[in-house]
Amino acid sequence: MRPDPANAEETVKVLEANDRLKRVWIVQRSDGVYVLRPEEWYQDVFEGEIVAEGWKPIYGNFGLFGSADLAGSEAIASFEWLLHSSRTNI
Repeated sequence: MRPDPANAEETVKVLEANDRLKRVWIVQRSDGVYVLRPEEWYQDVFEGEIVAEGWKPIYGNFGLFGSADLAGSEAIASFEWLLHSSRTNI
């Protein structure tokens, strides 16, 4: 199956919490608008063993922004776990 160019997106930046268990993708959609995609790391444990792990969305797409800088500033203002992160180089 070929990708649909109308739905093409580009990851511009990833902001991470200090504990590296949460992150926010800043993504530019094909129409030039930027959105935030926050995620958190999860582990499902059954009888003491990890049976699944990975990144899961915290919300759907979050906001519509005219630039990556605006999206990044909004991410830091909206998610307190990014506020004091040293991994947010905006």
